[in-house]
Amino acid sequence: MHPSIELGKQVRAALRTRSRIATKDLYELIGRPSPVEKPRFIVKPAGVAFFHVIDSSTGKARGFRRDHNEACAIARRLEAENRP
Repeated sequence: MHPSIELGKQVRAALRTRSRIATKDLYELIGRPSPVEKPRFIVKPAGVAFFHVIDSSTGKARGFRRDHNEACAIARRLEAENRP
């Protein structure tokens, strides 16, 4: 990847981190609980023996499994991959 693109990604990641910290500090300052961040990937039952992993931002299925625990593992992996 080109160095300027990589640098831009790092700057945006740092800004997102700082934004989260500032939001948390603001809520502590006014004495209210911080908003809870909702998960992006949700496991939903689909039919009798399947579970779909749904991307909540698009509403599209990103995967499916017969076992609920395996579907949850996929959702956790996708969540970790898409975190800044």
